[in-house]
Amino acid sequence: KNQHITCILSFYSHCKMSHTLYTDAGNFRAFKILIAAEYNNVEIAIPEFAVGTDNVTPAFLKKSPLGRVPVLDTPQGSIFESNAIARYVARMRSDTELLGASFHASAQVDTWVDFCAHDIELPATLWYYPYLGVCPYNGGLTNKAKGDLAKSLGVLNAHLADKTYVVGHKVTLADIALVSALVYPFKFVAEASYRAAFPNVMRWFNTCVNQPEFEAVIGKVVLCEKALALPEGAAAAAGGDKKEKKEKAPKAEKPKEEKKPKEEKKKAKEEEEDFDEPLVPAAPKAEHPFKIMDKTNPSPFSMDTWKKIYSNTNDYKDAMNQFFEMYDSNGWSIYRGDYQYNEELKVLFMTSNLIGGFIQRTEEIRKWLFGTCTIRGVAGESMKVTHYFLIRGDSIQPLIDCNDDAAFYNWTKVPTPVSEEDKKTLYDYWCSEGPLDGEPCLDSRCYK
Repeated sequence: KNQHITCILSFYSHCKMSHTLYTDAGNFRAFKILIAAEYNNVEIAIPEFAVGTDNVTPAFLKKSPLGRVPVLDTPQGSIFESNAIARYVARMRSDTELLGASFHASAQVDTWVDFCAHDIELPATLWYYPYLGVCPYNGGLTNKAKGDLAKSLGVLNAHLADKTYVVGHKVTLADIALVSALVYPFKFVAEASYRAAFPNVMRWFNTCVNQPEFEAVIGKVVLCEKALALPEGAAAAAGGDKKEKKEKAPKAEKPKEEKKPKEEKKKAKEEEEDFDEPLVPAAPKAEHPFKIMDKTNPSPFSMDTWKKIYSNTNDYKDAMNQFFEMYDSNGWSIYRGDYQYNEELKVLFMTSNLIGGFIQRTEEIRKWLFGTCTIRGVAGESMKVTHYFLIRGDSIQPLIDCNDDAAFYNWTKVPTPVSEEDKKTLYDYWCSEGPLDGEPCLDSRCYK
């Protein structure tokens, strides 16, 4: 008994030791480490870290010789390579069985972690990296990556046909590593038509990402409805090969009289495209109305300041008091939006996807918009979607112009001066966990 108590005390002492993870923000390879830490109750500090600057210093290169992240500092020294770090953190508690419940199960976990590194991470990143601007776009490479990932997901889908989790009957590092690698492709590029071929994978994926330990690291996962558009530069680069061929064509130019009419037309078109500047300069892109408004009708209210106050506060009542002290009703407005088709809302996760998609499609005016998208009521029976937004100017129309989904809401402007009753309602929707208008809050997403 005394020996057992000593082991427990030793475990808790080990988990509370100082551990620091160096990684860039949003690095999916850090997800598995942090999710394992959530399951094992391991405290890990994450300082601000800039790749390109902090990872090339002599001090950091001693920790990671190639300057790669993530890197974990432990009381015994540094560990680099994400799978090694994840296994280290998973091994810090045996009772959670993140590395498997038996010797054989442990080998199975290793199998799927290695499978993930070679057959999931590689094609997945080759597919979505160009859409995030991480690397140039290559159509042939992207199509191959999509096919390779589909092949690997097919293997995983067959394996999960009669299983809830990848190994055994509970979450292990195998699940954690695989989900971490699939979060971004499923969020950014893998549309429903692609995912539909892997129903077992999606059942398992949704089961995992809704566990509190996953949510604590990756938040609510909104599955991709429409793939991200390629960044402007990446899309231009995709046509680079064709352009290069056009530039080389004049070297083999034949006398004009020998050309067939079709060839002459093609040549004229090539020469026209090769001009360094167009004959008629392109019209400059019109500035957004909000940007013009900031110049012509500046407001004393600072949205950036408010978002920082809201994000960093320990007391939302104090934050809301500050908000109303700052609020400029001449330059900004508060609108409530009630969804017009609440009677169609029957499944909670689909309704959560509805508000998640709304947020995704409102990026264009993020600088001038703040608020929450909420679901209240009884799951599966009577659910209502309501948004409360602070927006620049005195109209909700710019939001509707930016996001077509906004047209499916009835928008009501909160009168000014804002009454105490409206202040209370706004506090409930922006800051509380419910009730909202007397009904339980089922989900709430903050747009900031």
